[in-house]
Amino acid sequence: MKRIFGGVLMLAGAFSLYAFATRAMFNGRASMGATYELSLPLLFVGMDYPTDALLMAGAFWGFILGFWFIISGGDDAGALRGGRIARIMLMNGLLLLSTLAVAYFGARHQKDATTVAVFGLVALAQAAFGLILLVFSLFERPKGIASLAFGAIVYLGGVGIGILTFLWGGGA
Repeated sequence: MKRIFGGVLMLAGAFSLYAFATRAMFNGRASMGATYELSLPLLFVGMDYPTDALLMAGAFWGFILGFWFIISGGDDAGALRGGRIARIMLMNGLLLLSTLAVAYFGARHQKDATTVAVFGLVALAQAAFGLILLVFSLFERPKGIASLAFGAIVYLGGVGIGILTFLWGGGA
């Protein structure tokens, strides 16, 4: 059942990627030249803010979660017993990074400051929740060493990016 759900999520991610690419190309059609570049839709992220940034994040999450459900599918539920809190911390860290990316695309194109601030506040709440999860995952038994190590790196990287953005990103 997890593999079927993973396949559906990957299809939803593919549809979200298609919608993102077509909307970005439609909104950036006046800026395009005669040649097509593969990274062209990424240049136009933020023209139709927050829809295009959320579609891009939805495509990313559809593929990531779908791939995870396909890989971890199967009937041996005991294989992933340890490190549940660490896996939640890893997921929270990835959500923190994607929320910061959505806020960045809005700030880069000088869109509505209230909408950008909402995504910034959501990222701040995820950073606070991630700190609680980090403390809980350090004392979790049995430990999921891989989830803890990778989740801590992703979470602390997201917090670092958020701090650097707050300190140096507001001047332009």
